[in-house]
Amino acid sequence: MPSEITKALVSAFFEYDTVKVVHIKNKKVGTINRITQLVIILYIIGVAIIYKKGYQTFSSLESSTTTKVKGTAYTNFSIKEFNPHLRNNEDYRRIWDVADYVVPPSESDSFFVTTNVVITSNQTKSTCPEDPEIPEALCYPKNNTCQAGTSNLLGNGVMTGACVTSDINSKASVCEIYAWCPVEHDLSPLKNKALLSASKNFTVLIKNFVEFPKFNIRRRNILDTNNKTYLQGCHYHPKTNPSCPVFVLGEIIAEAGENYDAMAVKGGVIAIIIEWDCDFDYDENYCIPKYSFRRLDDPKAKLAKGWNFRFANYFSDNTRSLYKAYGIKYIVIVHGKGGKFSVVPLLINIGSGLGLLAVQKRDLAVRKRKDDICNCDCSKTIKLNETQQ
Repeated sequence: MPSEITKALVSAFFEYDTVKVVHIKNKKVGTINRITQLVIILYIIGVAIIYKKGYQTFSSLESSTTTKVKGTAYTNFSIKEFNPHLRNNEDYRRIWDVADYVVPPSESDSFFVTTNVVITSNQTKSTCPEDPEIPEALCYPKNNTCQAGTSNLLGNGVMTGACVTSDINSKASVCEIYAWCPVEHDLSPLKNKALLSASKNFTVLIKNFVEFPKFNIRRRNILDTNNKTYLQGCHYHPKTNPSCPVFVLGEIIAEAGENYDAMAVKGGVIAIIIEWDCDFDYDENYCIPKYSFRRLDDPKAKLAKGWNFRFANYFSDNTRSLYKAYGIKYIVIVHGKGGKFSVVPLLINIGSGLGLLAVQKRDLAVRKRKDDICNCDCSKTIKLNETQQ
């Protein structure tokens, strides 16, 4: 038994198999064969090699982005425009510059612009009534439920145990707390729009540096020019000036299909997409990015809509001003690739095409052979049945 297995293995090792060539004279089969070959050739040349650039090798990119926002706003609104329930209108009548509305001053691949704000000025560490908007803060003087030394999860401080009249709503009684007082009254300062709606006219300079490590090529999104005032006079426009890296904030929102004034009230999140699709078979100067914009948050959300956070400016250990900032978060997303001619991927695609042609030709011959056998068997069966009858 082992000797027979050994002989079989030796025999198989020294054997050679080849495909039998079948010459088929049939117009239908010949037409199908040529059409199939043409489709395969067109796919390999037109799609795999030309459209998908199958003659190139590709490199991913490494990116770094910095931003610089510019613009000032003066919120000197009339008394009629302010919300009548505000504690102090004068807190909002002021000049706003970059240091005021860009918080924090620097972020990685993103920036935040304040568009609306609630200011609680001159807070001190003392006792005061809790916010009546917090359900657990409500109490009844005749049946005091305020427990000294405890705090509510959504509250602003620690209860003193007293039940007092609210300084926001005189008809309500709330627990007194030890906290930064007075507590915040979360109320939009203007009746019908955002406080800093003028920020739509602010501009941002986006500097994007990329490297294609496979080719050791570095590029940036600012054109090489000897005009020193180029960045001061250009603004991005998708048709007339698509290469300018200076963007007007209102136009970014418009390109994303949103209304700036409506979005500024509660804030939101916008993606600035920079796409690099470079062909280094040409001069590197033709490697210029394309920009697109879209909104990331859900404008129809019923809960926790928009984007906001709180921060404070401290004047001493016992005095501060609290800001609840609503605004638009801009996130810069960079992606893309660079391609360069290489013989290896070209030969791979050509070889794949030749392999498809060989498989197609063999499959067609096998199918024709099966049809001939079927037709032959069927005719013999018919003749046999006629003889028996």
